[in-house]
Amino acid sequence: MNLNHRKTPTLVLGLTIEQHINCRGKDSQGEEVIKPYTPTTLDSDVGHFELVIKMYPQGRMSHHFRELRVGDYLAVKGLKGRFRYKLGQVRAFGMIVGGSGITPMFHFARAMLENPKDMTNVHLIYANVPYEDILLKEELDSLVAKYPGRFKVYYVLNQVCCLSHVAIS
Repeated sequence: MNLNHRKTPTLVLGLTIEQHINCRGKDSQGEEVIKPYTPTTLDSDVGHFELVIKMYPQGRMSHHFRELRVGDYLAVKGLKGRFRYKLGQVRAFGMIVGGSGITPMFHFARAMLENPKDMTNVHLIYANVPYEDILLKEELDSLVAKYPGRFKVYYVLNQVCCLSHVAIS
């Protein structure tokens, strides 16, 4: 799901690479739900921000996102996050993540890799149950191709049924 906040050509969220936002909505019972999300866009993606949202059949926040229509507003609050990353802090940065937890790591890796002053090597172990649950695979593989030697992704699957037609890098 791609949610654009008013197409404003100069709008940026101003998130540092380790921060996230909270989104607020109502579940199917009308109760308020607040859930953290990390945009996959950076401040270099001027004019909009994007969220990757995994929709769960019984998910409380999923209900809210299913109800949104073009032109609706999304209540967002932030900037949140305690971890602080300093340029040149480490030579290599390892990440282990599962499922929809990929978005903060994708945001973080992208920010490090796209910063010409940051030479940190990034290694990501990304676990999912079936292959179909891998989120942002195209984008991750694109970063691997764009930053060979600096970015490595290792996909781990719990179900390996019927993968004869799938090439996993």
